[in-house]
Amino acid sequence: MRLSKRELTLLGASLYLCEGTKFRIGNRGNKIYAVEFTNKDPRAIKIFLDFLRKVIKAKEDRVKAQLFVYPDHDILELQKYWSDITKIPTDRFNKTIELKQRNYKYKPNPLGVLKVRYHHKEHFLKIQGIIEEIFGEN
Repeated sequence: MRLSKRELTLLGASLYLCEGTKFRIGNRGNKIYAVEFTNKDPRAIKIFLDFLRKVIKAKEDRVKAQLFVYPDHDILELQKYWSDITKIPTDRFNKTIELKQRNYKYKPNPLGVLKVRYHHKEHFLKIQGIIEEIFGEN
């Protein structure tokens, strides 16, 4: 899919508004300016990463990923899969979180869930500004 910069900005901001982290306060009362986007759909992850890379101009070496899986998932296979999709090397994946399956009627996503992480205060605030410009203040 070929998106214009404006379309990518609108789509990326919309995805982040729905699935991204907001301001958080750390244990010491400090603000945390982490850009985090969590989703199970590879298409949403790819679009958000395009937005982060092409519109926000993220510093690539600071873009990381974290995988959430269930005990029956093959962690190495899923890390490779998501690394291929995201172009984030597996050495920039944070520790994988293994979830416990609580409801046996629920069938977890076979691809797990991926969180894209990027710590950069100015870029976090830039994303918030884009969202406010498009959707208005909260």
